Amino acid sequence: GLKNSSFSYAAMLMRPEYRNNIDLKYKKKIEMIVRKPDKTEEEEALTSCPYCSFQLPETALMCPECKNNLPYCIVTGRHIVNDDLTACPKCDFPAIFSEFIKLLETEENCPMCSEKIIKENLQKVTDINKYLHPEEGTIE
Repeated sequence: GLKNSSFSYAAMLMRPEYRNNIDLKYKKKIEMIVRKPDKTEEEEALTSCPYCSFQLPETALMCPECKNNLPYCIVTGRHIVNDDLTACPKCDFPAIFSEFIKLLETEENCPMCSEKIIKENLQKVTDINKYLHPEEGTIE
């Protein structure tokens, strides 16, 4: 996972100016992370920019190639992708279809509008332009 990142944050928290502010129930765990660091870090998955198809990290919200701000998934926070897109039937915010389906297996509400969503009402979006160029039409 993000072991290198967790080490960096744990090391910062162990600095004298922050050390006394840490709750005792977390202090030992943070100290162990600093004492026995595992600095491996998984490479972040790359997905295509929905505008120009440039491969970029899935959590990037701006494409370095075409300089567009990327719409993000309301379920994961990752940028949307062309071939796995849906939108909440109630608020019409975009989401990654497969991730929204997974979410609805454990929860029943949209993470954006908190309305109850029926899994069968989710449909894949075929025309992604509505979400890439919202200024050209209103999203209801």
